[in-house]
Amino acid sequence: MSGRAGWALLLPLCLLLTGCGSEQPPSVVVTPDRFEIRLTEAGTIQAVNSTTISTPRLRNQLQVQTLIPEGSSVEKGDTLVIFDRTELQKEIDDRLNELDIAQASYNKVEARLKAELRNMQSSLVADSTSWLLSKLRQERTVYESEMVRQEADLQFSQATLSYEKSRSNYIAQVGINAEELKEADLKIQTARDNLRKARKEYDDLVLTAPGPGMVVYLPVWLGGEPRKIKVGDQPWRGAGLIELPDFSSMRVTLQINEVDLNLVSLDDSVSVVLDAWPDRHFSGRITEVGVLAREKDGDSNTKVFDVTAVLDQRDPILKPGMNAQTTIFGTRIDEALAVPVEALFRDEQGWHVFRIAGKSIESVPVEVGPTDGDRMVVLSGLDAGDRLSLVDPANWSSEDAQ
Repeated sequence: MSGRAGWALLLPLCLLLTGCGSEQPPSVVVTPDRFEIRLTEAGTIQAVNSTTISTPRLRNQLQVQTLIPEGSSVEKGDTLVIFDRTELQKEIDDRLNELDIAQASYNKVEARLKAELRNMQSSLVADSTSWLLSKLRQERTVYESEMVRQEADLQFSQATLSYEKSRSNYIAQVGINAEELKEADLKIQTARDNLRKARKEYDDLVLTAPGPGMVVYLPVWLGGEPRKIKVGDQPWRGAGLIELPDFSSMRVTLQINEVDLNLVSLDDSVSVVLDAWPDRHFSGRITEVGVLAREKDGDSNTKVFDVTAVLDQRDPILKPGMNAQTTIFGTRIDEALAVPVEALFRDEQGWHVFRIAGKSIESVPVEVGPTDGDRMVVLSGLDAGDRLSLVDPANWSSEDAQ
């Protein structure tokens, strides 16, 4: 088990091994001692909170043109990344041209419709005048001959029909003109929306800092492998490029082998030593233990769980990405009866040991507690001074001691 250390190394000092070269199996004497689980693993320093700067989700192919150096300190609004904007600049020019054409078309339609409406209005006024004159003429023929009255009535009817037709045509044309102008105006609005969208996408190709921080490059999948971004790269849309960490709270992330996961619990204390500053120690506690195993980076045969510990201290030397050795302090019992795992046996009845008393050996059921992989705490069933066999007596003979 990688990184295991601790009081198991003191076993020869606190447990007396006997039996070598005798007729009895090898044994160990149970002695009270401090038991503590310690696990040391390599980790990486990160900020607890950070802001990720990602590529915009645009339809155009993105290519990094300008990139702020990693490690730079930035303030809100500072430029971080600029993508190539040649295509969008051309699109903006095209959209401006489309807007000019739409505006010119609207003006042309508006002028034509106004002229047509003025002509129809003149015709309506003329027909209205003719209708009024024919009506007056009709009223004056009351005392005229029948033929004169009929002629006046006919002229009035014709004038009325002509006026009503002109009036209806005028009203209809007003509605038609409104629809035609609305259609022309819609083309202007569409052109404006397209221009506004192109300008926004143009602006979106410049990534700025939303707040103060230090630039940390994130690994991006390019060419089939993760690596840090550089000028000329063409990252995927939505890919995280830069992280701006908040240094007010830092953490260390670890990969714990699946066989060691039982040694780690939430709220376990940790001690962190930076590889770059071996004389500096930082304390913290486990705040997160992954629930799903994953393949270890670069080793598909090893399964690990992600574990996170938040540090108690703030210090300017703590920078994201720094390597650190992290010791996890698990269960601690000051006066524990901890025996080698070789002295414990398990069957369908549960855990038991083989206790040696003189020349006799008896099976004794026990209740067990935590283990560090080398020793296991016995909670009940044993007393200090008991001698335990390290092998199953049924599988041992005096010849094995030779």
